Amino acid sequence: MPELPEVETIVRELRETAIGKKFWGLEGRVKSTFIPSFEVVKDQLLGLRILNVTRRGKFIVFELDRHMRLVIHLRMSGRLLWKKLYRKESHVRAVFVFSDATALYFCDARKFGRIWLADKDEIDALSGMDRLGVEPLADLNEDLFMKMLQGRKGILKNTLLRQDMIAGIGNIYADESCFRSGLHPQSRLEALRKEDKERLYEAIVHCLKEGIEHCGVSMTDFIGTRGELGKHQDYLKIYGRKDDPCYNCGTTIKKMVVAGRGTFVCPQCQKLRK
Repeated sequence: MPELPEVETIVRELRETAIGKKFWGLEGRVKSTFIPSFEVVKDQLLGLRILNVTRRGKFIVFELDRHMRLVIHLRMSGRLLWKKLYRKESHVRAVFVFSDATALYFCDARKFGRIWLADKDEIDALSGMDRLGVEPLADLNEDLFMKMLQGRKGILKNTLLRQDMIAGIGNIYADESCFRSGLHPQSRLEALRKEDKERLYEAIVHCLKEGIEHCGVSMTDFIGTRGELGKHQDYLKIYGRKDDPCYNCGTTIKKMVVAGRGTFVCPQCQKLRK
């Protein structure tokens, strides 16, 4: 699933190409993709102009005129691609056609992605964005992070993946943050020391910013709207490196399951707090 850096990469590209465009047509290949329904989305969307494109967690938000919002979540395998109209593309679920004859294709092999359209005062509740936690690169600071963890119990990685706490972190950047902070992802929150939390906060911010700098990770499904691959997979320190030597100490990296997700750990560098 694209995480915050990958979605931010898409949003930045869309700001360069989509702002000012007016929706002229909409084709829906999988009707369940649209909420409240394809018919309602098409009826209300056509004729609206894109004023801005923003991000909330892993959600892509098109700010439209007439106080409307179009929101897209790519889920596991979704992609947004600028294509010539009617050019063949795999797994097309929706095609947004604009008045200048350009088209934005929503492709989704697993069909989990969703598209919402509603008034700006209703879109958060409809899409679930009202349940998201803080934005780690906009609203989070070290003091707030400490308060969020104060008195909380549980497994470290499970907490990092909770979108109602910190929005946008997924499996890749949780593993990278744990490695950079020197903490085992199975560590107990209640056992973390103050210095552990300080390192963890720094690691989260650093890893997300670094992911954005390199335009995201392209290891499976992610590509940008221009069809270009991200480059951050070449800079990952721990994720996806099972049986490889740790860059810090040379110990063989292990793969295990934490929070129901494949998790990569250096047994030497990452300390288990319990």
